[in-house]
Amino acid sequence: MAASKKIEKIDPPNWKEANIVQVDVRARNNIEAIIALDAWASSHGFARVHQNYLRVIVRPDGNNVYRGACYRWTDEERHSVHADTEAVFNRALRISRRAKQAS
Repeated sequence: MAASKKIEKIDPPNWKEANIVQVDVRARNNIEAIIALDAWASSHGFARVHQNYLRVIVRPDGNNVYRGACYRWTDEERHSVHADTEAVFNRALRISRRAKQAS
């Protein structure tokens, strides 16, 4: 089943205007739910709140869904990710240069 077809509910209903949403995912297990939620979030400008285990919710029809929270990326977060990535790259470059000098 495609990740988008696993999304059962997004709260609030006007999620396109929201900065934080709760998403219910129909999945066989937690890992499958996290993968579907990450896919939905990234394709809609959100990021999943870091949770190792999504909440299991019993719907009125008796079926279980996994519920996770997502937040909308801000310019500050994009900048932070870029800065973190650049710092990791520069550190790897320094380590590589030291290794070459030592050999």
